[in-house]
This record gives sequence, C-alpha cells and structure tokens, in this order.
Amino acid sequence: MIVAALTAFCFAFIAIKLFKPIAIDVGLVDKPNARKRHDGQVPLIGGISIFVAVLAASLLWLPNTLELRMYLIASAMMVFIGALDDKYDLRVRIRIVGQIIIASLMIYGVGGYISNLGNLFGLGDIQLGPIGIVFTYLAIIVVINAYNMVDGIDGLIGSLSLNTFTAIAILFLMKGNQGYLTYPLILATATLPYLMFNLGYFKKYSKKIFMGDAGSMFIGLSVIWLLTIGTQGDNSSFRPVTALWICAIPLMDMLAIVIRRYSKGKSPFKPDRDHLHHILQRAGLSQRQTLVVISISSVVMSLIGVLGEYFQVPESVELGLFVLIFILYNKYARHFSWKYDE
Repeated sequence: MIVAALTAFCFAFIAIKLFKPIAIDVGLVDKPNARKRHDGQVPLIGGISIFVAVLAASLLWLPNTLELRMYLIASAMMVFIGALDDKYDLRVRIRIVGQIIIASLMIYGVGGYISNLGNLFGLGDIQLGPIGIVFTYLAIIVVINAYNMVDGIDGLIGSLSLNTFTAIAILFLMKGNQGYLTYPLILATATLPYLMFNLGYFKKYSKKIFMGDAGSMFIGLSVIWLLTIGTQGDNSSFRPVTALWICAIPLMDMLAIVIRRYSKGKSPFKPDRDHLHHILQRAGLSQRQTLVVISISSVVMSLIGVLGEYFQVPESVELGLFVLIFILYNKYARHFSWKYDE
C-alpha cells in the first residue's frame, strides 16, 4: 500500500516535469482574461499528470479486476475530453454528452449503480430499484461538474480533492476494507505534487501549473466512483448520507451557483464570479486566506461526516444538518452576489 502511494507520488512529479514543455509547445495553456486573473500562460497539465500517476501505480500494484479496468478506461476518456475542452473550449452540450457516455461505461461495464440511499427519513432504507440507474447518471454528472466548477484559485481543487480522498481512505480504514483502501491513497498522493507546483513551492526552479478541466473532471469522476463503492452493496463501508459531507463544499457551491444563476435568468453553465472563493475575496480576504478558510471548512465538513459514521448518528439528523448548513450558506452567498451586481 505504501509502495503504491509512493509510486503515484513519484510518477506525478516526473510527469509534471515531462509534460510542462510539451503543453507549452502545443498550446495547452490557460491564458489570462476578465475571469482568469493570473500572470502569463500557465500549462494545464495537473490533471494529466495525476491520471498518469494513478494509471502507473494501479497497473503496477493493484489487482487486475474488471472494476479497476473500467475505472481506468473511463478516466482516460474523461481526461481526453477534459484536455480537448482545455485546448478548444468545448460547448457544454458536448461535455455533458461525453460525461453521459463515460457514466454508461461505468454503470453497465461493472453492472453497479446507486440503488440504496439509506435511512434518510427514519422510515427504513430508501431502495431506488431501476430508478437508481437514472439517479446514478445524475450523481456522476453532478459530482464531476461540482469539482470542475469549484476550481478557481491556486491550491483550491488540489486541497479539496486531497481532503476528499483522505476522508474516504479513513472511512475505508474504519470499516477494515483493506481491498479498497489503496485506491484513495493513490489518488491522494498523486495529487500532492500538483498541489506543490500549483502553490509555487518550486517557484525558484519551475513556474506554476493548473489542474485544467481534464484534471478537475477526472477528480470528480474518481470521487463519485469511490463514493459509490463505499456506500453500495452488502459490504458497504459507510452510509450514503456520509458521502454528502465528504464532498460538501463542491456540492454546496455548485448547487448555490445554479440556484443564483437561475434566479438571475442566466444559464447555470455560464461562468461568472459568484463562487465561494469569489465571495470570500469580495468580503476582504486575500487569495491565500480564502484558500485556508475553504480548506478548513472542507476538513470540518468531512470530519462531521466521519464522526457521524463512527458514532452512527441517525441519518435523518445528518441530512437535516446538511440541508440547514446549505440553506444558511446559500442565503449568505446570495446576499453578497446581489450586492456585488449592484
């Protein structure tokens, strides 16, 4: 397990060094504009390097199962679509169609989907039956785009994904599910080199890199894959309601954004500056302070989920608390959003 994690870290570090000049040569870079306020053209190779590291560590150290093969194939497709989007700025419809195809591969390739939502209302487990397939499509698309949309300042997507993968690993460890524990550990350690480069820890030797849509969508796909594994089946490791807390910040940010954009008569997919990190910066925080506040909030949310799982807090209580926090956040965010528009 440790060797697999170290392999992922080393491959990710090497991939960044190898892919950076290639990305610059082929134009796979992020250019500053009205929404993207950074200096110069930044290579969009963070996600590609993480995927290469996960692929190498998985092929070298993990059992060659159908489930793993389907995940790696789906991930390769996701990274490819994301890279095309980074390069050519694909239309939203094309990205969604690609995500549906990839979701179909994961659902029908393995034969698994989200069929049980747990005892959310204290009346017994909610069994979805065949409707679960439709729900799984929706869940995959929502989580992929939640992590894609939250990526907005240096270190944010890296910190949030690192927190998510670590929390999932802890939940697997609590259940004693050694078979799946290596998956989130590989993803977490593969993310670390990107985070270090993105935050400028090597700025004396190398310029920063960005995750890119290839990376954020790959992260989202990996998260929903692990959450589905963890919450479904006879040998599930944690309850479905816990999954909400593990990815609470990206989910809440996306849902609040969609609600606000609809209320303003805008497309939910049209970019703006109404995300949580924008709101905190308008409130007076610096970019680094904003990163710290959101990262700590993400850790607290995950901790609530992990402790709720450990102490078996009633799922209805956890769901109610989650909804309450979202309502309060959406009210606060809406206030600053409309105030900014004025």
